[in-house]
Amino acid sequence: MFDVQGHRGARGLKPENTLPAFEAALDLMVTTLEGDLHLTRDAIPILAHDEVVSTKLARLAPGAKAPDPKQRPRVSTLTLAELREYVVDQNPDKKRFPKQDASPTSVADTFCKKLGIAVYSMPTLEHLFAFVAAYAGALGKRAGKSEAQRKRAGEVKFNLELKRVPFFPQNIGDDFDGKNPGTFERNVAEVVRKANVVQRTIIQSFDHRSVLAIRKLEPKLTGAVLIYGTGPVSVPRTVHDAGAQVYSPDYEFLDAEQVKQAHGAKIRVIPWTVNEVEPMKQLLDMGVDGIITDFPDRLIPLLQARHIAF
Repeated sequence: MFDVQGHRGARGLKPENTLPAFEAALDLMVTTLEGDLHLTRDAIPILAHDEVVSTKLARLAPGAKAPDPKQRPRVSTLTLAELREYVVDQNPDKKRFPKQDASPTSVADTFCKKLGIAVYSMPTLEHLFAFVAAYAGALGKRAGKSEAQRKRAGEVKFNLELKRVPFFPQNIGDDFDGKNPGTFERNVAEVVRKANVVQRTIIQSFDHRSVLAIRKLEPKLTGAVLIYGTGPVSVPRTVHDAGAQVYSPDYEFLDAEQVKQAHGAKIRVIPWTVNEVEPMKQLLDMGVDGIITDFPDRLIPLLQARHIAF
């Protein structure tokens, strides 16, 4: 089965890493929801791509007392309660995402009202899992989601990127030593286990040591190595050294030979972030196993035209 991964939910359609973005991706019936994780000051895994809260994505809710986004406070220095005071409904690039809109979506709106949080607040990992379960269940049915959409949501996978940067350990701010799991890995693994989605979860990172460390805690997690700006000499060795099963390169640094190498070693190839139709077609010709995209609505018709199951 081809893996259609909605990047940060469906960033081309809704503000990234928010429940409405994930709902838009579920409506399209993606096979995997991709999102980014940081750690709050009180050690809660939260959906956010950048290490700081900035005006690029966030604004303060009326009456909020959290630091102004203009100050670019680091996520790891803020508690969940403080992060709840931001509304992350901004479009960082209207030229790239001209159709992105910040209107509420039905399931996310009802789900967040029940929790007493803004629909465009930064979701915790725990809330993401609970939201997807609600979409697949009675809440989704009441919102008019089709049986097929709800069934897919009940099976959808999660690709979680741990946003470690070795030179900037303060971005996460925990006890990771490059070998053993840190608080970040431990708490992510705990939330995944609690939601009973271990076998539906992929862990990816540019810090391959983090992938190896979390899979020591929970071997049933799927590991993915992210690659940027390089084509490794040996794809299999790069993946196997991280104890992973998936090779996820920047698509511009992928060619048919690397795909062949990977497949020869039974490694899946899922490049990122592919938004234009022509590169999507080229990658499908190479035989990749999935694509991470801001625009699942562009990729899915190509798969359907080629009769590729997803």
